[in-house]
Amino acid sequence: MDKKKAEGLYIKVRPGSRALYHRACQVMAGGISHNLRRVRPFPFYVQRARGPYLYDVDGNKYLDFWMGHYAHILGHAFPPVAQAVSDLVSGRGYHFGLVHREEVELAERVVDLVPCAESVRFCTSGTEAGMYALRLARAYTGRSKVVKVMGGWHGASTDLTFYIYPPFSGADSEGLPVGMEDQVIPAPFNDLEGTIEAMERAGDQLAALIVEPVIGAGGCVPPKEGYLEGVKEELDKRGALLIFDEVITGFRLALGGAQEYFGVTPHLVTLGKILGGGFPLGAVAGPREILSLADATGGTPKVLIGGGTFSCHSVSMVAGLKVLEYLVDNASWLYPLLEERGKRVRSVLEDIFLAHGVRCQVTGVASLFMAHFPMGEVDPQDPAALALVQDKEKEILFQLLLVNRGVFVMHGGGAVSLAHTDEVLDHYFQAVSMAVEEMEP
Repeated sequence: MDKKKAEGLYIKVRPGSRALYHRACQVMAGGISHNLRRVRPFPFYVQRARGPYLYDVDGNKYLDFWMGHYAHILGHAFPPVAQAVSDLVSGRGYHFGLVHREEVELAERVVDLVPCAESVRFCTSGTEAGMYALRLARAYTGRSKVVKVMGGWHGASTDLTFYIYPPFSGADSEGLPVGMEDQVIPAPFNDLEGTIEAMERAGDQLAALIVEPVIGAGGCVPPKEGYLEGVKEELDKRGALLIFDEVITGFRLALGGAQEYFGVTPHLVTLGKILGGGFPLGAVAGPREILSLADATGGTPKVLIGGGTFSCHSVSMVAGLKVLEYLVDNASWLYPLLEERGKRVRSVLEDIFLAHGVRCQVTGVASLFMAHFPMGEVDPQDPAALALVQDKEKEILFQLLLVNRGVFVMHGGGAVSLAHTDEVLDHYFQAVSMAVEEMEP
């Protein structure tokens, strides 16, 4: 099926979404406030979500693998979380603007579970957490330059809007301060020699290297054996810090996140998504010695962190506590189950594409997966190389064909949650098989 016909089928059953998008374009730049949410030819508008499913304003049902930007490891509207939030809002209120018990309890949970965490500072997003982590690293080391892995996404902060998208040539936005690019040095993921060369370019001004231990927006690409260990060793030699962006992997790969899963402990970590139980929350955590730079007990702190009106929002704290409580209580069977289901998804996808003669490479780890459509042979462990040769039109067509069969993926994949049972996955595989049949080999 060609793209035009697929779009025609999409448009036909979504008149309500089409009308809403037209209205949105009159009052919002591009009709959206997050670029990823622009599903072509226009986004479908969600009315409600339960378990592994989304329901749009036109009554269409979708099996969802995007899962709120990977935030819902237990599924949409997980009943214990929904009940805890309802009890809070109806019984106690919902925005205090002052400290409360739950923020202490959630910080204690983070310190108990995350290997590098001795102290925590909360904010309202992973983007903020990344910004604050760099601020801490620069202040602690007294240096200015940061090595950033190409293809990594750490939010659109001024510090890190570089080397995110092909051709990885520098700034990914206009409006950044002149000279900012000089402070950010690109490095290739899974290439230890190339990463060390990037560190050397920073010289004695190297403050930190920031990396997603599993590259997220760059395609769910896990690290090669020895890569993270080598990076940590080199940074220790140079007196610089290793920052893990675990906004996606935190509490997903294991209770201790990628640090536990891969056995590498960074100096600082940024967290979000699962931490907030589906509500806005971010955090930066690490040793007390580093986090103490943000301590304002004695007056003006050396590093300013916070100030956000909604920092430590009570709803986010309560939801996050309930999710982490469930994960801790059920970790012995839940993480192996998600691991097994993730492996099954990646294996079956590879078999389906191979059987239909469609060139595809499937990446991922644990419950994460992503289907790539490269134009030619490429190393699937190199996210920058994958992005440079990605057939974007085929990726868009694949997403559209799946949506027309009631399945939503972002790019070519997503995340498996507790709500994605074996029966649900069987439905997904059937939809993929039918979609791939309609794609030209």
